[in-house]
Amino acid sequence: MDLSLIEELKKQNKISDFFSYWKGKRTVNYPEERELLEDLKVMSQSLAMKEGIIIGCFDYRDLSLAFFTENIEDISGYSPQFFKDHGMAGVISALHPEDAMEHVSFNNKVLEVFNHASLSEKKTFELSYTLRWLHKDDGREIWFFTKAKPYLIDEYGNFIYDLHIGFQINNHDHLTGYDWSFSYTKENGEKVVFKKHDIKSNGFPLTNKEKEIAALMVQGFDSQEIANKLFISRNTVFTHRKNIMKKLKAKNTLEVLKTLMSNGIN
Repeated sequence: MDLSLIEELKKQNKISDFFSYWKGKRTVNYPEERELLEDLKVMSQSLAMKEGIIIGCFDYRDLSLAFFTENIEDISGYSPQFFKDHGMAGVISALHPEDAMEHVSFNNKVLEVFNHASLSEKKTFELSYTLRWLHKDDGREIWFFTKAKPYLIDEYGNFIYDLHIGFQINNHDHLTGYDWSFSYTKENGEKVVFKKHDIKSNGFPLTNKEKEIAALMVQGFDSQEIANKLFISRNTVFTHRKNIMKKLKAKNTLEVLKTLMSNGIN
């Protein structure tokens, strides 16, 4: 287990920076939270205890693991107590280094799109990703395909719990690295799909500065955060964002993000 990475993440608050979703948001507690987690326990008794299947959910308010099936130790070598103690930082530290930060980036992409969706649209989000864990004892790669979705959204449309069901992949010779996709259904019934390997455009019309700002947008940074990172004014960022939207012929931020991701801006 890479405790040095966990301590580094916590010391520099990197996980909170990556997953800054709750910053400035109003949070609420749900009386039925305990019942939801109990439902997961019941479901896991018939499903997750099967060989190679893990169920878990993160609490995005404090980046802990609200629930996970303890057969994770049989597969990964990491004890349940390890994940209880370290939460999301522990999970990321247990991933293959090439997949760990890409997984963080993927989550930020999802949350950025989620932020701009309506409440009804947020409830339709579905995620898929393929990644590698490294076994705690011998370092061997353990491939997983995972389906995920929001499990609890508060009355303000904030993301509280997600739900992940991971399936171990035994025949993984054809896999080369981290892969992802996610989708949601718009209020008019149209399904919008984001994929890592969408065809890229050769004639992407943005300037280098606009691409730099676009990449930060996809990573989930707001206009003030982008201004701080690039040492420019917030108004300048607004101007660039307006030009990006115009050049991409997008009607809103969601359409901008869809086009950016499809053209390899990440």
